[in-house]
Amino acid sequence: MERHALKIPCNAMPFICEADYSVSLGKMIHADRTVPFHVAIYLLRGSMEIIEDGFRYELLPHRLFFLKSGVHHWGENPFEEGSAWYYAHFYCGEPNEHMEELPRNVYYDTKVCLTLQDSEKYITLPKLTDCGRMRQIQKDFEKMIEAHIHGNIPQASVRLWQIFLECAKNAPGDIVENGYVKKLREYIQAHYTENFDAKEVETICGLSYKYAGTLFKEETGQTIREYQRMLRVRRAKQLLKETDKPITDIAQLTGFSDVFYFSRVFRAQQGCAPSEYRRTYIPGI
Repeated sequence: MERHALKIPCNAMPFICEADYSVSLGKMIHADRTVPFHVAIYLLRGSMEIIEDGFRYELLPHRLFFLKSGVHHWGENPFEEGSAWYYAHFYCGEPNEHMEELPRNVYYDTKVCLTLQDSEKYITLPKLTDCGRMRQIQKDFEKMIEAHIHGNIPQASVRLWQIFLECAKNAPGDIVENGYVKKLREYIQAHYTENFDAKEVETICGLSYKYAGTLFKEETGQTIREYQRMLRVRRAKQLLKETDKPITDIAQLTGFSDVFYFSRVFRAQQGCAPSEYRRTYIPGI
């Protein structure tokens, strides 16, 4: 199963709390946040980066992306200027523990039409959808937004349901996180401010450092050190926004013994110095 994939019960409609169109007219980075609602983003043009729980996703035109409620997500690199997208924020209950997944061979192409037995199951949405019917999904998204703007929540919910079904039936096979990578990722998350060495990594996962690094890069898209630096900068951003601690202290608290090296790493990831980030940070979508 993909990390933080949405499981949608078939016996309950989603409730859309916000749906609209947006465009980046200048430098814009996705907000650093954890929200109580799910998020759907359909990119029309440009590109954007979103990181969810340490996993980096690159969105390209005519891709639909889902973020799960209660999971920390943020951005580090600015969206491509002129990027445009549809988005929806919605609530939806979790399936109960007795529900089974709806088999893909019973998904319907043209309308929401489930038997009573099917309605007691759930569907699983892929994180990132790219299939031959994306234009149809775009049309459903447009009609969903129009219905929501006019206060027709039931019609908007039906359109979102059709998007769910289209995405679910085109979902790839299950993806299971490599056990070695999971163990290593959890270790780095717990010790990212420390200067662990190759021997410690080999002890943790039982593999050579080189092979562990190869597996980690294949699954996360980052090297072990890149992932560690990403976690350090992520924590530094929180401290810059939420405290008035001096930048030298923030560097020390996030594992950087040299404030100049901290500033260089921060600038490489964020495109600005820590002091500038503190002064100008504005949440995105």
